[in-house]
Amino acid sequence: MRFDDGIAIVSLESACMMHFSQAEPGGTACEVSKEGDAESTKVTVHLKPGSLVLMSSDAGNLWKREINRNPGAQLWDGRKLEQDYRTSVTLRKLLASPN
Repeated sequence: MRFDDGIAIVSLESACMMHFSQAEPGGTACEVSKEGDAESTKVTVHLKPGSLVLMSSDAGNLWKREINRNPGAQLWDGRKLEQDYRTSVTLRKLLASPN
């Protein structure tokens, strides 16, 4: 499947931490980091319930994104952020098949 440029993500029900890291050269944003990978630029964003994330161009193509759902709380700005049940809605436009 191929997608058009742009992605919209709506985060619902619970706050979470979304981690962005640069994809390896020649890699894609869909690849998941593995333990032992070389340290790359990482950015963490606190998403409150109802947050909307919009990405296009390099932001959507060259940055991997993940949400760590390990049991317990994560820290944000020195405060504990409890991880409760969360729903995410992702919207992308599918490109027409070349057939």
